[in-house]
Amino acid sequence: MSTKLPLSQKIGYGFGDIGSNIFIVATGMFLLFFLTNVLNIEPALAGLVLLLPKLWDVVSDPIMGGISDITRSRWGRRRPYLLYASLPFGLIFAILFIAPQTQSEFTTAVWVGFMFALSCTAFTVYNIPYSAMVAEMTDDYNERISVTSFRMVGAIIGVLLAGGLAMPLVDLGGGGAAGFKLMGLVLGILITLFSLAGFWGTRGVRTIPPVKQKIKLAAQIKIAFNNTPFKLLATMYFLQSLAAGILMAGLIYYVKYVMGMPESSVGLVTAILFITAIIFMPVWVRLGTQMGKLKAYTIGIVILAVMLISLLATPPSQPGVFYLQMFLLGIGFSSFQLFPFAMLPDTIEYDELQSGMRREGVFSGIWASGQKTAYALGPSLVGFTLSLSGFSTTTEQPDSVAQGIRLIFCLGTALFFLLSLIPFYYYDLTEDRFAEIKASIKSSRSA
Repeated sequence: MSTKLPLSQKIGYGFGDIGSNIFIVATGMFLLFFLTNVLNIEPALAGLVLLLPKLWDVVSDPIMGGISDITRSRWGRRRPYLLYASLPFGLIFAILFIAPQTQSEFTTAVWVGFMFALSCTAFTVYNIPYSAMVAEMTDDYNERISVTSFRMVGAIIGVLLAGGLAMPLVDLGGGGAAGFKLMGLVLGILITLFSLAGFWGTRGVRTIPPVKQKIKLAAQIKIAFNNTPFKLLATMYFLQSLAAGILMAGLIYYVKYVMGMPESSVGLVTAILFITAIIFMPVWVRLGTQMGKLKAYTIGIVILAVMLISLLATPPSQPGVFYLQMFLLGIGFSSFQLFPFAMLPDTIEYDELQSGMRREGVFSGIWASGQKTAYALGPSLVGFTLSLSGFSTTTEQPDSVAQGIRLIFCLGTALFFLLSLIPFYYYDLTEDRFAEIKASIKSSRSA
């Protein structure tokens, strides 16, 4: 039986992603810049420092998903972790942007990398159970698009808060290390408050009682990769997340060194991009319902790739053209924010048909480990590109730096988005097939 959710639960669920995306965007957009331009860390080393902690996520995310699958509590399988992780999530984030008092570039980089690993762990404890909730909240194919749209509106609000407030807060704090310290404190408080709002806002949502798994977690992960729709969707999303990771980390460098704008302009650029994404979210929901998630999703990715390639030719003397391009880019980016998370629960239903088990946590953990690995690779690629282009932490930048930023920010991102279209061709979990899967599952449960 399909489950239509009340508006209050959808809004409450959306609150939970605001804090998560403040974390994602603040670290994705500004942590590399903090390392290179404030702590004077060589860009290649800075990129490596941001990559290594994500290797831990590859292990911890599926483990956290498996733990939440078998958790028993009066709040269900997932919600307890939304409460437990909220305070450490914001606190560790705040500490991350406090410049360490060391005399060694390497020691400084290692300290930031260690704190980044801790903050990623807190994010895992919160976000993996949170992401797994959609498949339990409703089993309606189109209602999941609606629920996910509220989550993505929350995500974009988080993006706007991080992207719009970060550099003004840095300026308010006096710039440099003191400014980033203030930014980390304020955004850390917001992370905790919105994370708690996600816990309280999901009171009363439908949950599925945990069933003791008969096989070990490692075997479950292996079985999960036999789920062809999940493998295809995860591959698509990994490539797109890699492009998004480059986009986030490279934006402040593109604005500063290619367009010749002040760092504070990142707030306006981010606002144009993501307010557009919010405005067009209902349009993508409607298109996804009418023509199917996959077709609408493909259109959005093509728009993204075309607009990124067009940025190659944008002259610094025409900021108006740049703002228009970011507006059009936001239309495509809105689809990337919506459809992957609306399609993921469908692949979990497919798994239940194959295995007879409900393993939202395991699948969400595997999904998140791929996403976070891609988001970490993005800044690393930007860092290595800066090093190869001759980026200096102490002197004026040569022309080769702007050229390198254009290549990785425009062509690199477009290439990964276009490559992600290849798995689209083989993905066949349409609404009609999903209805057949639901009927088969219902029959099996009855038996």
